[in-house]
Amino acid sequence: MLKRITVLIIIGLSLFSCAKKSTEWNEKHIMNLIVTIPLMGNPMDLDIAGQHVYIAEDQGGLSIVNISNYTKKWMNRIVSIDGDTLDLVKTRRLSVDLSMNRLFINETEGSDEIRVIDITNLDSLKIIDRISGGTQDINYMKFNKITDVNNVYFYEGIFCSGRNVNYGRHGFHITGIPPFFAVDLPIETSATGRGAFLGNQYIYAAIEQRGLAIYNRTNGALISEIDLPGEAQKVVVSGNYAYLACRQDGLQIVDVSNPAVPVKVGSYDTSGYATNLDISNNLVALSSGGGGIYLFDVSNPAKPVLKDNITSCGYVNNVKFYQNKIYVAARDKGLLVYNIVP
Repeated sequence: MLKRITVLIIIGLSLFSCAKKSTEWNEKHIMNLIVTIPLMGNPMDLDIAGQHVYIAEDQGGLSIVNISNYTKKWMNRIVSIDGDTLDLVKTRRLSVDLSMNRLFINETEGSDEIRVIDITNLDSLKIIDRISGGTQDINYMKFNKITDVNNVYFYEGIFCSGRNVNYGRHGFHITGIPPFFAVDLPIETSATGRGAFLGNQYIYAAIEQRGLAIYNRTNGALISEIDLPGEAQKVVVSGNYAYLACRQDGLQIVDVSNPAVPVKVGSYDTSGYATNLDISNNLVALSSGGGGIYLFDVSNPAKPVLKDNITSCGYVNNVKFYQNKIYVAARDKGLLVYNIVP
């Protein structure tokens, strides 16, 4: 009996001594937390324009945070232009463009539509239009004003829905009919479209297990695909490089200088699940779920350098650069704002 107890003690001590505690980045942090703003729901998405951050909180409605003083306006319903009250039940994606005073939100309850909101007066938001058809299960969307020399189109948008990446424009399509948003390019991807980037000539799509796909922006024709480790979730393109958040395999970097022959040149495997990313001045910020926030120097895209990793923020859904700060949508803590200190 004594021998058995001794063996068990030795095994226990061995396991204890080998255990590694999960710790934060052990170097000096260059990301310093400025403020934490609690939110009602789970911040699934955020976008920033002017002096405000717009946050889609899933079942928690919509929040608008003034970044000059960090005050928050919260709402769970918006009045439409015809006077009806529309509840925000499951708001999961959004996009804002201040140049046209429009906020686009994806409300998934019931009709799964995109609602177009006039944000001229933040104290009196008005739903002025709806986009429907192919708008179910949206994983990503981005809308922006376009300058059309013929004054035919007002804005354009791209959104991922199931296996489709949809590009469309809002404008006068048929004489005598009021302007509306129509999908000009419904691109059926080879796997689920999770994110997209609209370039001048090409559309870049993050398509889960198939990696990165590049399409002709004019006709939607597939130009190339490149397989990547993990499941591609989001993509941003800067210069000749595409940067992707690839769920189980963190950051993946692809040279797209020749769109017909994209080449993977760099990567960094993060802990947690990489979900979103943003780039600014050779810095990439990446949200990695339970792995927190990662900050990389990508001055040499072939060799991304880890500059910081913050895990005290908890589970992270999204991250954005804006005016030399990093804005983080954290499931359990709300909106976090960080300074970057050299």
